[in-house]
Amino acid sequence: MNTKKTIPHVQLIRNQLCRVIEISDEQEDPFLEPHRHEYWELVWCKENQGTQSIDFIEYKNRTNRLFTIAPGQVHRSEFVGNNVRLLVFAPGFVETNQRSTKLVKSVFACGSDRSPYIDCNEQGIKYLEPLFNMLKEECEQGEKECDWALVESVINCFLRYLLRYAKASDRKGEQRDTRVGQLIELIDLHYKEEKKCQFYASKLALTSKRLNEIVKGERGKTVTQLIHDRIVLEANRDLVFSDKTIKTIALELGFEDPAYFSRFYRKKMSESPAGFRLECSNSTAL
Repeated sequence: MNTKKTIPHVQLIRNQLCRVIEISDEQEDPFLEPHRHEYWELVWCKENQGTQSIDFIEYKNRTNRLFTIAPGQVHRSEFVGNNVRLLVFAPGFVETNQRSTKLVKSVFACGSDRSPYIDCNEQGIKYLEPLFNMLKEECEQGEKECDWALVESVINCFLRYLLRYAKASDRKGEQRDTRVGQLIELIDLHYKEEKKCQFYASKLALTSKRLNEIVKGERGKTVTQLIHDRIVLEANRDLVFSDKTIKTIALELGFEDPAYFSRFYRKKMSESPAGFRLECSNSTAL
């Protein structure tokens, strides 16, 4: 009998558009427990203590490091120190036009291989502090009294200042060709059904050869490798945080033959799906 606990999908309470939270080490909050996101979240670390696990990769907390976690990602905070700040907002709340949508995608590294955090310099913190306090004060007014249009505007300002004052090292991994970002979005939409480069090349009005050249130059990988990476990521999420059978996971990922899926997975991960599930169930890292 499988008794493994399923990871919760943490949502904003009562369909809130935004939450702004300050948490001490004595407090508990569902946004710090292992959960799969249905919202955008910034975790603002105030100390060099603890770690964040994002999609099974662990990152160290650093003072004034802001972790960026997107909808669909799996996240856990491990000992956040004496103080951490959270800015959580619903998909579609800030992305009201093309410019703000691009801003959110830039901050949250959508379509980029940048690490999921931004280290803000001291000059930037001088702007972020009052903006965060303004957001917290406004959101505490309550759902009916809160001026949500103001909150949206201030979040836009917060994100823009965060990008402006990001340390230079955080700009590494930013894509130079916008078609790579478009490809990543297409893969996210179609990877379960479409696993061949030709499909994505045709969507971008390119030949398979040309698309591979572009992606290889940006990411050092082929289109097929990116598709496979996305499949493995989703498989890992399901193996660790659901009670689905391996057969069900294989079928949902577009593999008609579960045995073929297991061979594919072993080739990519150097272990079986069942082995990965067992290893993670015995680990406290996730």
